[in-house]
Amino acid sequence: MNKEQKFSDEFISAFVDDELTPEEKAQVYARLAEDEALNIQVCELRKVRDLVALAYRNVPAPAPCVSAVVTRQKCSTAVAAGIALVVGGLGGWFLHPQANSPQNAVVAQAKPGSEDLAKVLFHVSDDEMGHLKTVLDEVENLMQLYRRTHQKARVEVITNGSGLSLLMADVSPFADRIQRMQKEYLDLTFVACQNTIDRVKQEQGVTAKLLPGVVVIDSGVAQIMRRQHQGWAYIQV
Repeated sequence: MNKEQKFSDEFISAFVDDELTPEEKAQVYARLAEDEALNIQVCELRKVRDLVALAYRNVPAPAPCVSAVVTRQKCSTAVAAGIALVVGGLGGWFLHPQANSPQNAVVAQAKPGSEDLAKVLFHVSDDEMGHLKTVLDEVENLMQLYRRTHQKARVEVITNGSGLSLLMADVSPFADRIQRMQKEYLDLTFVACQNTIDRVKQEQGVTAKLLPGVVVIDSGVAQIMRRQHQGWAYIQV
């Protein structure tokens, strides 16, 4: 798919719902680095999905003896409440700029740059094993896509919170894979948050020993803000 072609709405919805193959997801990630309109579309769809999930999270099940008519009324009320929450939530999201802050954004808007260079920032903040593997899979798929298409790119994987464990030499379940990726993809950088390192030391008495080649920055949140200002696509995974 070239730059002139557009993803269909169904394809983007499948991306948001994590229903694409790794190769297809890599294509979307690559486009996110350079397509501001696509960034906005993905943000909107993910926000709607999250709001709908929230609306139905605490909907009580109907009592066994309730009549079908009452049940239908309750379902209608629940649907109306969900729609109202989605509409109200989206309205507030568009009206308040802080909803697009690094703490809340899923995919932040990328500012077009003058140079033909894709710049993508992946943010990891939890240590769930399956999640960490998925992150590395998607990063590697993206790097391979850039290599096949001969596109210049820079990719960073920034960790903070419990996500720091991904880059800790004596803890990371993927230490060997990360070191291989560092050698294979010279434009890929793994980054650790100094604030998190200090907090681990203070709260757990543990001095974090990082994998070779990991870059340490002052603050994960501050780095995200800097990269967004520099035009990087931000992907919270």
